[in-house]
Amino acid sequence: LVAKRRRRWSKSAAMNVTKENIDAACDEFELLVSSSSFVAMDLEMTGIHLPDCKELLDDTPSMRYSKMRRVASRFNVVQVGLTMFHRVDGGNEADEYVARTFNVYTFPAQGHQITLEGGAVEFLVKNGMDWNMWFRDGVPYLRKGAAEDLKAKLLPDTGSVAPVVAPALPMQLDRPEDVALCAETLAGVAAWWDLGADGPKEYVLPACNAYLRRYLYQECERIYAEKEEFLVESRVPDPAKSWEKEMVAMRLSAEEREAASAAKLAKKKETYRARLGFTRMWAALTASKRPIVVHNGLFDLLFMCRHLHDDLPTSLDGFKDLIGELFPGGIFDTRNIGKKITVPDGEENEDGEPSRRPMFAELRLDRIFSVCKSEAEAAVTTAAEGASSKLCHDTRVVVKFAEGHGRYLDPTKAILHEAGYDSYITAFSFAFMRRMILQQQGASDLGAASVEHLADCKFVLPLYRTFFPGVCLAPGSVDTISHTTNEQQHLLVGFPATYQTSDVLRLFTARPVVEGAVNPPVSLHWINETSGCVRFSDADTAVVLANFDAHRLSLASEGVLADSSALVLTPLQEYMRAKVEETAAAADNNESGKKRPGLNSSALEVPPTKKAKENS
Repeated sequence: LVAKRRRRWSKSAAMNVTKENIDAACDEFELLVSSSSFVAMDLEMTGIHLPDCKELLDDTPSMRYSKMRRVASRFNVVQVGLTMFHRVDGGNEADEYVARTFNVYTFPAQGHQITLEGGAVEFLVKNGMDWNMWFRDGVPYLRKGAAEDLKAKLLPDTGSVAPVVAPALPMQLDRPEDVALCAETLAGVAAWWDLGADGPKEYVLPACNAYLRRYLYQECERIYAEKEEFLVESRVPDPAKSWEKEMVAMRLSAEEREAASAAKLAKKKETYRARLGFTRMWAALTASKRPIVVHNGLFDLLFMCRHLHDDLPTSLDGFKDLIGELFPGGIFDTRNIGKKITVPDGEENEDGEPSRRPMFAELRLDRIFSVCKSEAEAAVTTAAEGASSKLCHDTRVVVKFAEGHGRYLDPTKAILHEAGYDSYITAFSFAFMRRMILQQQGASDLGAASVEHLADCKFVLPLYRTFFPGVCLAPGSVDTISHTTNEQQHLLVGFPATYQTSDVLRLFTARPVVEGAVNPPVSLHWINETSGCVRFSDADTAVVLANFDAHRLSLASEGVLADSSALVLTPLQEYMRAKVEETAAAADNNESGKKRPGLNSSALEVPPTKKAKENS
């Protein structure tokens, strides 16, 4: 069976998966995913922004989840990229993997709306998205509940006890012309049946509408209930005109009847599999319990759960429970892992120890992959030359594509923002990082294939434009804001919109000005025209706050401050703790729009201002 399936894959399971080859792709994925080392995933969507879901710097993870949840519920999935990496046992030498990538065009089933956001469409067009393939050949999918309902309808469990329901009242015809037509049709069936075995095996009933067909079914079953050889069914003579159906009465032997039943069941199974479409791959993925790898993947998870599983939970805690249930093997984000990896920079720190720098100067996926690929290739070359002892980092990672999956060996097909390619370079980057961190932790066996040494990265995903460094999706986890050792962070709200960076920083200098005085260093992170986050050393806290108080008193005495809400400085931890409590209280009361007095969230909206650019 496996060999037969492999022959099918090599002919039809190209990495671009459409409704023409989804069946073969699902066969391969279902058979192999549970034995994979990990699976990388990437999505392309029809939109990720809504006008009333703007990201605010003072969003808590729960608030941000609520906004992203609305976005994922509004837009659609265009492509899903899935890459399986199977590790080949190579001992303690290089990490060798076999890659299988699927670039699946997914299209919502009939009855579902499609929403396109102009910016997202323009972005995908610029990156070569084949919209004709999506509309024409996109693979259908069903959510969990719809898939279960379809299975119960087409393939009911004969071993289960059916619920007791009152028998339906028999249909009655009212219109004289309908009564006459059906009487004539049933007379024709009776005349054919009376011919016995010498007559034709089939009789095609005259065409009629669906309502009359139901009545004729009812009457045929009533009249010929004791005739085991009698069978009636509907057919579609022309597949191009699926709406045009005909009824056919048949005279079948016991063997023919059994064969007809088997053919009918096979057709139902085929229909079920076709209607499931990509849902088969999703079900196999969640059942595999394998580690899932993403890059900046919170939206990817939200979209997949919303469109393939069910409506998203209303709370972040509920979503964390769902992720833990669907992906017990863990979620690993290469952007989050990448920012943790450092390498020696050839210098020494103040203690005389080798100083270190981030390995990845940029955390964009393509930049990370470029570094990982070049480092891995250099390590393989060095080892091949017999100089493996000279390797600072033994990051030998070798990847080969399985038969039928070599699309990205052609550089012209290796296109960023194609979901399949992005999932592949995410998988490669993770394989590199896994080995790199394993070595940095001093592991003697680099051939270990587990991800247990990445426990501190499990379920942790980055969160953009917020004071929180990320969100942990582990069930029951609590998220904390960013904090730098020996540094204070305060939120400054209510300074004049005309202020430049120098004007804001002047609020933290000595007043009155003392010649020769050295002011403690203070940095500013712009939020909007009248708000910012200031940072300074713990050791300078007393001086910086005293300077600010002196400036505020002076401005108040001059009548510059409009009211008590102007120039308010609040420790960031305190401010965000209040926001978290506010969000929790709102969720408990089902009043998510209610604001806590004294906290002006709208003041922290992030418009594209000149000052925000100045800070960057």
